[in-house]
Amino acid sequence: MDIVFTIGHSNHEAEHVIKLLKRAEADLVLDVRSSPWSKRYPQFNREELSPALKRQGIGYEWFGNWFGARQTDESFYMPAGWLNYAWYTASPNFREGIRQLDLHLAQGKVPVLMCAEKDPFDCHRAIMVSRALSLLGYEIRHILADSSIQTQAQLDKRLLDKYFPHRDEPDIFDLIEGETDPAQILADAYLKRNEAIAWRLENPED
Repeated sequence: MDIVFTIGHSNHEAEHVIKLLKRAEADLVLDVRSSPWSKRYPQFNREELSPALKRQGIGYEWFGNWFGARQTDESFYMPAGWLNYAWYTASPNFREGIRQLDLHLAQGKVPVLMCAEKDPFDCHRAIMVSRALSLLGYEIRHILADSSIQTQAQLDKRLLDKYFPHRDEPDIFDLIEGETDPAQILADAYLKRNEAIAWRLENPED
């Protein structure tokens, strides 16, 4: 099973993020930010970060074209103006990102998907990219700020606890509109989180 890590740079110093990467024995950062720079945290601008990683023996590649949250094709957006992750991850463009990821894995790389948000629960790297990868059989491990690891399965449970906290009660099916398939209930939880955090167009349809 292919293992893919994720991390959020948050407001950390670059040295702390590098320390977390080394602890996970990762050797390749795949930057999934749509724009590979940060006005607030310039240490994570691509021009600063890439050489800093290289000095520590860690590669860097920008994957925002394939795995970024701010896609330009409006056909992947809901009428209310937010990017539907499931629609986009079914696209040829996203699949090309997976192909590029697989090339790195085939070379024995240990990749980390990097974005900005500290908690994967609040980030498209987990709710969009990692969700799609996990459905394809990749093992996802989210590196947290304290160096602990959260699996995608643990993230699934967090989503279910937030959106369907009473799912184990006898009358739960009345609460989720008659749905009984656990996989569909989880998909519904992902969609709700998708809507909550997704990038939005400036002028969506009314």
